Amino acid sequence: MTEPDTRPRILYIEDDEGLAALARRMFTRQGFEIVPASTVAGGLARFRDEVVDAVVLDHYLPDGVGMDFLHDVGSLAEHVPIVYVTASDEAKVAIEALTGGATDYVVKTVGEDFFPLLTAALNKAIGTARLKKDKERSEHLLLVAKERAELMLAEMNHRIANSLSLVSAMIRMQIQAVSGEETKDALAETQNRISAVAELHRSLYTSDDVAEVDLKSYLGSLIASMENGSLRSQEPITLTYRLERIMVSADKAVALGVILTEVLTNAFKYAYPSNGGEIRVELASADDVCRLSVEDHGIGFDPASKPRGSGLGSKLIKAMASNLAASVDYTRPPNGGTIATITWNAVPNES
Repeated sequence: MTEPDTRPRILYIEDDEGLAALARRMFTRQGFEIVPASTVAGGLARFRDEVVDAVVLDHYLPDGVGMDFLHDVGSLAEHVPIVYVTASDEAKVAIEALTGGATDYVVKTVGEDFFPLLTAALNKAIGTARLKKDKERSEHLLLVAKERAELMLAEMNHRIANSLSLVSAMIRMQIQAVSGEETKDALAETQNRISAVAELHRSLYTSDDVAEVDLKSYLGSLIASMENGSLRSQEPITLTYRLERIMVSADKAVALGVILTEVLTNAFKYAYPSNGGEIRVELASADDVCRLSVEDHGIGFDPASKPRGSGLGSKLIKAMASNLAASVDYTRPPNGGTIATITWNAVPNES
Protein backbone atom coordinates (compact mmCIF):
# COMPACT_ATOMS: atom_id res chain seq x y z
CA MET A 1 0.00 0.00 0.00
CA THR A 2 1.36 3.42 -1.00
CA GLU A 3 1.98 5.80 1.88
CA PRO A 4 0.24 9.18 1.53
CA ASP A 5 2.45 12.12 0.60
CA THR A 6 2.78 14.21 3.75
CA ARG A 7 5.28 16.75 2.40
CA PRO A 8 4.23 20.39 2.85
CA ARG A 9 2.88 21.75 -0.45
CA ILE A 10 4.09 25.22 -1.42
CA LEU A 11 2.44 27.37 -4.06
CA TYR A 12 5.45 29.22 -5.50
CA ILE A 13 4.38 32.24 -7.58
CA GLU A 14 7.46 33.47 -9.49
CA ASP A 15 7.78 34.57 -13.15
CA ASP A 16 11.57 34.14 -13.35
CA GLU A 17 11.86 30.64 -14.85
CA GLY A 18 15.45 30.19 -13.76
CA LEU A 19 14.75 31.18 -10.19
CA ALA A 20 11.61 29.05 -10.15
CA ALA A 21 13.54 25.99 -11.35
CA LEU A 22 16.24 26.59 -8.72
CA ALA A 23 13.56 26.99 -6.06
CA ARG A 24 11.99 23.68 -7.05
CA ARG A 25 15.32 21.85 -6.62
CA MET A 26 16.17 23.61 -3.36
CA PHE A 27 12.78 23.11 -1.76
CA THR A 28 12.46 19.51 -2.93
CA ARG A 29 15.71 18.74 -1.10
CA GLN A 30 14.25 20.44 1.98
CA GLY A 31 11.21 18.13 1.92
CA PHE A 32 8.67 20.43 0.26
CA GLU A 33 6.46 19.79 -2.77
CA ILE A 34 6.29 22.77 -5.14
CA VAL A 35 3.13 23.87 -6.97
CA PRO A 36 4.37 26.44 -9.52
CA ALA A 37 2.65 29.52 -10.95
CA SER A 38 4.08 32.49 -12.88
CA THR A 39 1.26 35.07 -12.87
CA VAL A 40 -1.28 36.54 -10.49
CA ALA A 41 -4.15 34.91 -12.38
CA GLY A 42 -2.37 31.55 -12.54
CA GLY A 43 -1.54 31.75 -8.84
CA LEU A 44 -5.14 32.51 -7.93
CA ALA A 45 -6.38 29.61 -10.05
CA ARG A 46 -3.98 27.13 -8.43
CA PHE A 47 -4.67 28.56 -4.97
CA ARG A 48 -8.38 27.84 -5.42
CA ASP A 49 -7.94 24.45 -7.10
CA GLU A 50 -5.05 23.01 -5.10
CA VAL A 51 -4.58 22.19 -1.45
CA VAL A 52 -1.44 23.98 -0.30
CA ASP A 53 0.17 24.54 3.09
CA ALA A 54 1.77 27.90 2.25
CA VAL A 55 2.38 30.40 -0.54
CA VAL A 56 5.60 32.10 -1.65
CA LEU A 57 4.51 35.26 -3.47
CA ASP A 58 6.80 37.46 -5.52
CA HIS A 59 5.93 41.15 -5.75
CA TYR A 60 6.47 41.84 -9.46
CA LEU A 61 4.55 39.55 -11.85
CA PRO A 62 3.68 39.86 -15.59
CA ASP A 63 -0.01 40.65 -14.99
CA GLY A 64 0.21 42.67 -11.80
CA VAL A 65 1.82 42.64 -8.38
CA GLY A 66 1.61 40.31 -5.43
CA MET A 67 -0.69 42.77 -3.64
CA ASP A 68 -3.33 41.98 -6.28
CA PHE A 69 -3.13 38.31 -5.25
CA LEU A 70 -3.47 39.21 -1.56
CA HIS A 71 -6.47 41.40 -2.30
CA ASP A 72 -8.26 38.67 -4.26
CA VAL A 73 -7.70 35.81 -1.80
CA GLY A 74 -8.94 38.04 1.04
CA SER A 75 -9.83 36.17 4.23
CA LEU A 76 -8.57 32.86 2.80
CA ALA A 77 -5.08 34.13 3.61
CA GLU A 78 -5.94 33.69 7.31
CA HIS A 79 -5.88 29.92 6.85
CA VAL A 80 -2.93 29.58 4.43
CA PRO A 81 0.24 31.49 5.36
CA ILE A 82 1.72 33.68 2.64
CA VAL A 83 5.41 34.66 2.60
CA TYR A 84 5.91 37.79 0.50
CA VAL A 85 9.14 38.26 -1.50
CA THR A 86 10.32 41.83 -2.13
CA ALA A 87 13.45 43.63 -3.29
CA SER A 88 15.88 45.00 -0.71
CA ASP A 89 14.79 48.61 -1.19
CA GLU A 90 11.04 47.95 -0.92
CA ALA A 91 10.42 48.13 2.82
CA LYS A 92 7.20 50.05 2.22
CA VAL A 93 5.93 47.26 -0.03
CA ALA A 94 6.75 44.69 2.64
CA ILE A 95 4.79 46.65 5.24
CA GLU A 96 1.81 46.94 2.89
CA ALA A 97 1.99 43.19 2.23
CA LEU A 98 1.95 42.37 5.95
CA THR A 99 -0.96 44.76 6.44
CA GLY A 100 -2.74 43.19 3.47
CA GLY A 101 -2.62 39.65 4.86
CA ALA A 102 0.88 38.27 4.31
CA THR A 103 2.31 36.25 7.20
CA ASP A 104 5.95 37.18 6.69
CA TYR A 105 8.29 38.62 4.08
CA VAL A 106 11.79 37.82 2.79
CA VAL A 107 14.07 40.16 0.87
CA LYS A 108 15.06 38.72 -2.51
CA THR A 109 18.82 38.74 -2.99
CA VAL A 110 21.32 37.06 -5.28
CA GLY A 111 23.28 35.77 -2.30
CA GLU A 112 23.36 32.25 -0.90
CA ASP A 113 21.29 33.18 2.16
CA PHE A 114 18.04 33.83 0.21
CA PHE A 115 16.74 30.23 0.13
CA PRO A 116 17.78 29.40 3.73
CA LEU A 117 15.95 32.52 4.90
CA LEU A 118 12.93 31.67 2.77
CA THR A 119 12.93 28.07 4.05
CA ALA A 120 13.10 29.26 7.65
CA ALA A 121 10.23 31.69 7.05
CA LEU A 122 8.13 28.93 5.45
CA ASN A 123 8.78 26.45 8.27
CA LYS A 124 7.85 29.06 10.86
CA ALA A 125 4.71 30.12 8.99
CA ILE A 126 3.54 26.53 8.42
CA GLY A 127 4.24 25.59 12.04
CA THR A 128 2.32 28.61 13.34
CA ALA A 129 -0.60 27.90 11.00
CA ARG A 130 -0.78 24.28 12.15
CA LEU A 131 -0.70 25.29 15.80
CA LYS A 132 -3.49 27.77 15.14
CA LYS A 133 -5.52 25.14 13.30
CA ASP A 134 -4.97 22.59 16.10
CA LYS A 135 -6.01 25.20 18.66
CA GLU A 136 -9.18 26.04 16.72
CA ARG A 137 -9.96 22.33 16.33
CA SER A 138 -9.45 21.74 20.07
CA GLU A 139 -11.62 24.73 20.96
CA HIS A 140 -14.32 23.46 18.62
CA LEU A 141 -14.22 19.98 20.16
CA LEU A 142 -14.39 21.51 23.65
CA LEU A 143 -17.35 23.64 22.62
CA VAL A 144 -19.15 20.64 21.13
CA ALA A 145 -18.45 18.59 24.26
CA LYS A 146 -19.67 21.45 26.50
CA GLU A 147 -22.88 21.85 24.49
CA ARG A 148 -23.48 18.09 24.57
CA ALA A 149 -22.93 17.99 28.34
CA GLU A 150 -25.29 20.94 28.86
CA LEU A 151 -27.96 19.24 26.74
CA MET A 152 -27.57 16.03 28.72
CA LEU A 153 -27.76 17.94 32.01
CA ALA A 154 -30.83 19.85 30.86
CA GLU A 155 -32.49 16.60 29.81
CA MET A 156 -31.61 15.05 33.18
CA ASN A 157 -33.14 18.00 35.03
CA HIS A 158 -36.23 17.73 32.85
CA ARG A 159 -36.64 14.02 33.62
CA ILE A 160 -36.06 14.55 37.36
CA ALA A 161 -38.61 17.38 37.44
CA ASN A 162 -41.16 15.21 35.64
CA SER A 163 -40.53 12.24 37.95
CA LEU A 164 -40.87 14.38 41.07
CA SER A 165 -44.04 15.94 39.68
CA LEU A 166 -45.42 12.43 39.21
CA VAL A 167 -44.59 11.58 42.83
CA SER A 168 -46.25 14.82 43.93
CA ALA A 169 -49.38 13.92 41.97
CA MET A 170 -49.47 10.49 43.66
CA ILE A 171 -49.27 12.14 47.06
CA ARG A 172 -52.07 14.51 46.08
CA MET A 173 -54.23 11.49 45.21
CA GLN A 174 -53.31 9.95 48.56
CA ILE A 175 -54.38 13.15 50.36
CA GLN A 176 -57.80 12.85 48.75
CA ALA A 177 -58.05 9.20 49.78
CA VAL A 178 -57.25 9.55 53.50
CA SER A 179 -59.68 10.93 56.07
CA GLY A 180 -57.64 12.18 59.04
CA GLU A 181 -56.78 15.91 58.96
CA GLU A 182 -53.40 15.32 60.61
CA THR A 183 -52.51 12.75 57.97
CA LYS A 184 -53.69 15.08 55.20
CA ASP A 185 -51.51 17.88 56.57
CA ALA A 186 -48.45 15.61 56.85
CA LEU A 187 -48.89 14.41 53.27
CA ALA A 188 -49.45 17.97 52.03
CA GLU A 189 -46.24 19.12 53.70
CA THR A 190 -44.35 16.25 52.08
CA GLN A 191 -45.86 17.20 48.73
CA ASN A 192 -44.64 20.79 49.11
CA ARG A 193 -41.14 19.61 50.00
CA ILE A 194 -41.03 17.46 46.88
CA SER A 195 -42.38 20.36 44.83
CA ALA A 196 -39.56 22.59 46.09
CA VAL A 197 -36.97 20.21 44.66
CA ALA A 198 -38.97 19.60 41.47
CA GLU A 199 -39.28 23.34 40.86
CA LEU A 200 -35.51 23.70 41.13
CA HIS A 201 -34.90 21.10 38.43
CA ARG A 202 -37.57 22.74 36.29
CA SER A 203 -35.75 26.07 36.66
CA LEU A 204 -32.46 24.46 35.66
CA TYR A 205 -34.10 22.82 32.64
CA THR A 206 -35.49 26.14 31.33
CA SER A 207 -32.40 28.20 32.20
CA ASP A 208 -29.66 29.20 29.76
CA ASP A 209 -27.10 28.57 32.50
CA VAL A 210 -27.40 25.18 34.19
CA ALA A 211 -24.66 26.07 36.67
CA GLU A 212 -26.65 28.81 38.44
CA VAL A 213 -30.23 29.43 39.47
CA ASP A 214 -32.07 32.75 39.35
CA LEU A 215 -33.73 32.94 42.77
CA LYS A 216 -36.26 35.50 41.55
CA SER A 217 -37.63 33.04 39.01
CA TYR A 218 -37.22 29.89 41.11
CA LEU A 219 -38.65 31.18 44.39
CA GLY A 220 -41.39 33.08 42.53
CA SER A 221 -42.58 29.84 40.92
CA LEU A 222 -42.33 28.03 44.24
CA ILE A 223 -44.38 30.67 46.05
CA ALA A 224 -47.04 30.65 43.34
CA SER A 225 -47.24 26.86 43.53
CA MET A 226 -47.68 26.93 47.33
CA GLU A 227 -50.24 29.71 47.08
CA ASN A 228 -52.41 27.45 44.96
CA GLY A 229 -51.59 24.32 46.95
CA SER A 230 -53.38 22.32 49.58
CA LEU A 231 -51.93 24.05 52.67
CA ARG A 232 -53.97 27.25 52.29
CA SER A 233 -55.56 28.38 55.52
CA GLN A 234 -59.32 28.30 55.73
CA GLU A 235 -59.12 32.03 56.48
CA PRO A 236 -58.52 34.54 53.63
CA ILE A 237 -54.77 35.10 53.30
CA THR A 238 -53.12 37.54 50.92
CA LEU A 239 -49.67 36.43 49.79
CA THR A 240 -47.39 39.09 48.29
CA TYR A 241 -43.73 38.91 47.37
CA ARG A 242 -40.96 41.14 46.12
CA LEU A 243 -37.90 39.30 44.87
CA GLU A 244 -34.58 40.66 43.65
CA ARG A 245 -32.64 38.84 40.93
CA ILE A 246 -29.88 36.91 42.72
CA MET A 247 -27.92 34.09 41.10
CA VAL A 248 -26.80 31.17 43.28
CA SER A 249 -25.61 27.61 42.79
CA ALA A 250 -28.16 24.80 42.53
CA ASP A 251 -27.21 23.48 45.98
CA LYS A 252 -27.88 26.85 47.61
CA ALA A 253 -31.09 27.29 45.67
CA VAL A 254 -32.58 23.99 46.82
CA ALA A 255 -31.59 24.74 50.44
CA LEU A 256 -33.36 28.13 50.23
CA GLY A 257 -36.34 26.53 48.52
CA VAL A 258 -36.75 23.98 51.32
CA ILE A 259 -36.37 26.66 54.04
CA LEU A 260 -38.91 28.94 52.35
CA THR A 261 -41.32 26.03 51.93
CA GLU A 262 -41.16 25.19 55.63
CA VAL A 263 -41.48 28.82 56.81
CA LEU A 264 -44.41 29.52 54.48
CA THR A 265 -46.08 26.28 55.54
CA ASN A 266 -45.93 27.39 59.16
CA ALA A 267 -47.28 30.85 58.26
CA PHE A 268 -50.16 29.36 56.29
CA LYS A 269 -51.08 26.96 59.09
CA TYR A 270 -50.56 28.99 62.25
CA ALA A 271 -50.20 32.74 61.67
CA TYR A 272 -53.89 33.55 61.22
CA PRO A 273 -56.17 31.11 63.04
CA SER A 274 -59.07 33.53 62.49
CA ASN A 275 -59.93 36.51 60.26
CA GLY A 276 -56.98 35.89 57.86
CA GLY A 277 -54.26 38.36 56.98
CA GLU A 278 -51.22 39.03 54.82
CA ILE A 279 -47.96 37.14 54.33
CA ARG A 280 -45.09 39.03 52.68
CA VAL A 281 -41.95 37.48 51.18
CA GLU A 282 -38.92 39.61 50.27
CA LEU A 283 -35.57 38.73 48.75
CA ALA A 284 -32.84 41.37 48.54
CA SER A 285 -29.07 41.83 48.73
CA ALA A 286 -26.80 44.64 49.90
CA ASP A 287 -23.04 44.76 50.52
CA ASP A 288 -22.62 41.07 49.55
CA VAL A 289 -25.21 40.00 52.14
CA CYS A 290 -28.41 38.33 50.92
CA ARG A 291 -31.65 38.21 52.90
CA LEU A 292 -34.84 36.24 52.41
CA SER A 293 -37.66 37.18 54.79
CA VAL A 294 -41.20 35.96 55.44
CA GLU A 295 -43.36 38.36 57.46
CA ASP A 296 -46.85 38.06 58.87
CA HIS A 297 -48.89 40.05 61.39
CA GLY A 298 -50.57 37.11 62.99
CA ILE A 299 -50.47 35.65 66.48
CA GLY A 300 -46.68 35.45 66.57
CA PHE A 301 -44.23 32.57 66.86
CA ASP A 302 -41.81 31.69 69.64
CA PRO A 303 -38.92 29.62 68.20
CA ALA A 304 -38.13 28.35 71.72
CA SER A 305 -41.58 26.84 72.14
CA LYS A 306 -42.35 23.19 71.56
CA PRO A 307 -43.17 22.38 67.90
CA ARG A 308 -46.89 22.13 67.22
CA GLY A 309 -46.39 19.29 64.76
CA SER A 310 -43.76 16.58 64.37
CA GLY A 311 -40.86 19.04 64.49
CA LEU A 312 -39.55 17.77 61.15
CA GLY A 313 -39.92 21.22 59.58
CA SER A 314 -37.68 22.84 62.19
CA LYS A 315 -35.06 20.14 61.71
CA LEU A 316 -35.13 20.63 57.95
CA ILE A 317 -34.72 24.39 58.33
CA LYS A 318 -31.69 23.94 60.61
CA ALA A 319 -30.12 21.36 58.28
CA MET A 320 -30.62 23.47 55.15
CA ALA A 321 -29.36 26.61 56.89
CA SER A 322 -26.23 24.73 57.92
CA ASN A 323 -25.62 23.61 54.31
CA LEU A 324 -26.15 27.18 53.16
CA ALA A 325 -23.93 28.64 55.91
CA ALA A 326 -26.89 30.89 56.68
CA SER A 327 -28.56 32.17 59.83
CA VAL A 328 -32.31 31.93 60.47
CA ASP A 329 -33.72 34.51 62.88
CA TYR A 330 -37.25 35.10 64.13
CA THR A 331 -38.27 38.56 65.30
CA ARG A 332 -41.53 40.27 66.30
CA PRO A 333 -42.41 43.46 64.44
CA PRO A 334 -43.85 46.33 66.55
CA ASN A 335 -47.40 45.69 65.34
CA GLY A 336 -47.25 41.97 66.11
CA GLY A 337 -46.67 38.83 64.13
CA THR A 338 -43.43 37.17 63.06
CA ILE A 339 -40.58 37.94 60.68
CA ALA A 340 -38.42 34.95 59.72
CA THR A 341 -35.16 36.13 58.10
CA ILE A 342 -32.64 33.91 56.33
CA THR A 343 -29.28 35.66 55.90
CA TRP A 344 -26.21 34.44 53.99
CA ASN A 345 -23.08 35.91 52.48
CA ALA A 346 -22.93 36.09 48.69
CA VAL A 347 -19.86 34.73 46.94
CA PRO A 348 -18.22 36.92 44.22
CA ASN A 349 -20.29 35.45 41.35
CA GLU A 350 -23.59 35.88 43.25
CA SER A 351 -25.39 39.20 43.00
